[in-house]
Amino acid sequence: MRAWLVLGLSMCSGCSCSEKKHEPVVTPPPVPVAREQAPVAPPRVSATWLQQKLTPTQMELAARLEYGPSASSITVQLELPPGLQVTRGRTYFTLAPTSEPKSHVESLSLVSQALPVGDLVMVVTAPGLTVREPYRFGRPGPPPPAP
Repeated sequence: MRAWLVLGLSMCSGCSCSEKKHEPVVTPPPVPVAREQAPVAPPRVSATWLQQKLTPTQMELAARLEYGPSASSITVQLELPPGLQVTRGRTYFTLAPTSEPKSHVESLSLVSQALPVGDLVMVVTAPGLTVREPYRFGRPGPPPPAP
């Protein structure tokens, strides 16, 4: 709500008031103050691997992402271990911002001369968020951290 205040000002100093001009005094409207915005929380993201086929030379996998709501794009990039090649699927893609929870599954076909000794890593990034989800090709994972 804005209000204008107009005041009349007249002063007499021994002369006739009819000789004085009456000038209105106008006060400017209040200046809007910028409100602090609450920091945007990073989106909720869950990344998992689904194994469909695993042989020493061929692998069929799916990267599954549960995400949202998210005010910004989410990028997904795969870090391949040496000797592993993608024959079908993408190693980089972007998920659009969303106002509701969503799910995305990205299928991959991979080949190698032998079962890789390094991990295939799915790296999910968004402002304020980085998730790294390794696929270990059937090898046991590292032990859980000590409390």
